[in-house]
Amino acid sequence: MKGQNPTRQQDLNDGSSLWVQEVFYTLQGEGPFAGYPSVFVRLGGCNLRCFWCDTDFESSTWRPTLDELLQRIDQVRPEFCDLIVLTGGEPFRQNLVPLVESLIASGRQVQLETNGTLWLELPEDSAVTVVCSPKTPRLHPRMLDRIDAMKYVIKAGEQNPEDGLPMFSSQVPQTKALICRPSGHPVYLMPMDEDDPQANAANLQACVEACMKFGYRLTVQGHKLWGVR
Repeated sequence: MKGQNPTRQQDLNDGSSLWVQEVFYTLQGEGPFAGYPSVFVRLGGCNLRCFWCDTDFESSTWRPTLDELLQRIDQVRPEFCDLIVLTGGEPFRQNLVPLVESLIASGRQVQLETNGTLWLELPEDSAVTVVCSPKTPRLHPRMLDRIDAMKYVIKAGEQNPEDGLPMFSSQVPQTKALICRPSGHPVYLMPMDEDDPQANAANLQACVEACMKFGYRLTVQGHKLWGVR
């Protein structure tokens, strides 16, 4: 969206219907489940406006019921695929609890991707993994204890030399803002995709160097390299 999206606040109903951008089968390209066959459920809307965001989460008008959404997931999901990735936009904007409960009950593994600024009382279950990609200096205080891994988007020249993590705002270009730091969570670094081969190479190198210096884990947008969505 490149920061052109409206900022939408948390909009919680009973979870019997959701605003969904798209549902598709792919390989997870990032983070702890990179390379796993998965079904992506991309939710509509976001409460932030990152100026470098490369994802469309506003163009859909589809608002399926929970049963319709579960049916669509099963339509695109091969029998062997048990990983369902809930992403956005910002998925925690909507009441995902009934969806997560239904997926767990059917034996699925659920990964949620969030910016960490909003909160939902998700089921406490080993089948649920929360990956937070912080974009702001502070997260919701209850989110800190629920996160399983943190994933930072790295732009060369915008890292704190003391820890290799971002120290510039994702909301206002060229403005310093120390993005929320991890607290005992596994950390993944991912190079920012700027649609510029030279800049992308610099961003990747910055990730490599920070991972080797500080002990983080490197992740890339593998789906783009592999030619899948």
